[in-house]
Amino acid sequence: MVAVKFGWMVLAGMLMSCSEPCRDAPDGDLGAPTPWEREFVAGAGLPESPAPEFLVAEDGLPLAYRDWTPADWDGTGSMVLLLHGSSAYGELYAALGEGMAAHGVLVRIVDLRGHGLSSCVTPSECGTRSPRIYEDDGAYWPGRPGDALDDSQHARDVALHLEHMRTQWPTARLLLMGHSSGGGLVSRVVESGGTAGLDGVLLLAPFNHADQPQNELLSWDCGRGVGTAYAQVDLGALGDAMRSNPHRYVLDLVKNEEYRAELDTRRYTATTMLGLSVVDADRFHAAFRGPTLWVAGEEDALLDVDGSRGEFERMPGGSAFVTVSETSHVGVTWSSGVAQVCAEFAKDPGTVSSGTIAP
Repeated sequence: MVAVKFGWMVLAGMLMSCSEPCRDAPDGDLGAPTPWEREFVAGAGLPESPAPEFLVAEDGLPLAYRDWTPADWDGTGSMVLLLHGSSAYGELYAALGEGMAAHGVLVRIVDLRGHGLSSCVTPSECGTRSPRIYEDDGAYWPGRPGDALDDSQHARDVALHLEHMRTQWPTARLLLMGHSSGGGLVSRVVESGGTAGLDGVLLLAPFNHADQPQNELLSWDCGRGVGTAYAQVDLGALGDAMRSNPHRYVLDLVKNEEYRAELDTRRYTATTMLGLSVVDADRFHAAFRGPTLWVAGEEDALLDVDGSRGEFERMPGGSAFVTVSETSHVGVTWSSGVAQVCAEFAKDPGTVSSGTIAP
C-alpha cells in the first residue's frame, strides 16, 4: 500500500549503502494486528461484497467496481468513490462500504487497473479470479497485473468513474476517498485538477510521496534494494525501467500472513509505482482547497502520525485530522468508527472535528 518516488529512493539507497552492511531483504511487515483487529479477523471478518460491475476504460479494459447502496438511497444524498491501496482490491474494503452505507452514504469501491478483477492474466483473460502472473519481460497489455500504460492512466480511470457517478446521480454530493497509495492517487488527481467538482476529499493513512515521514526505511543487498519491509524496490530494475523499459517490475509488495488475500497484486512496474503518488511532493498540498479529512491509525507501522499531521496542516482546505486509537495501517479500513466519521464528513464536513476516535 505504498508507492515510491524514483529519485528519492535512488538517493536513499546510495546513502544507506554507504553505512549499512549487506543483508537479506526483510520478510515484510505491515505491523501486527492490534487486539481489536485480531478479534475482527477471528470473528465474522469482512462482510460479503455486492456483485461486481464493470466500466470500459479508454483501452477497452473492463474496470471492476462495487456499489454499496443505502437502503433508502434516492440519488440525492452523498456518495463516495473509494480507491484501495497497493496490492489490494475493492473487496478488502467491504467493512467500510457496508459501514458507510449503513449511515446513508453510497460508496463505490473500485479495483484499480492491474488489481483484483481489473486485470488480465493474458491479453484475452480479464475479470477473472485467476492467480496473478508476473513475467518480467516488459511485454505490455491492458490489464497486465501491477502495470499501466503510463503513470497517469490510473488517474484517467478515476476520472471515468467520477463522471459515471455524476451521470447516474447528478444531484448527489460527490467525494473522493483513498487509502494508503490509493490516497496517493487521490492526491495526484487533486494535484492535477484541484477539488473543483468535488464536495470533499477523504484520505485514510495516505501515502502521497516518498518524502512523506515514515516509521522505518531500510536498505539491503549492499544497497541494491531499498524501501520498507512491506514495499521493496529493486534499484537496478528501477534504473532500467526509467531508462528504457517502464513496464519492468521494480517493486515487490510483501504482506505478512494476516493480511494476505486471494487477489493480491504482489508486484508493480515503474508506471504503476509512480502513478500512485503525486508528481510534486513540495506543492501538491496547495491544491487541497476543498474540505479535506485525514484519518491516521495510532499504531500505523508504516507512516509517522505526527509527520502526517504536518502534511495535513499544509492543506488550505484541511477540515479535520482524526487519529484512530489502537488501530494499524490496515485496521483503519476495518474500523466502524472510521466508517461513521467518514460518513458524517461525506454528509456535512462541518460536523467533523480534529481529535481521536475509538475504532
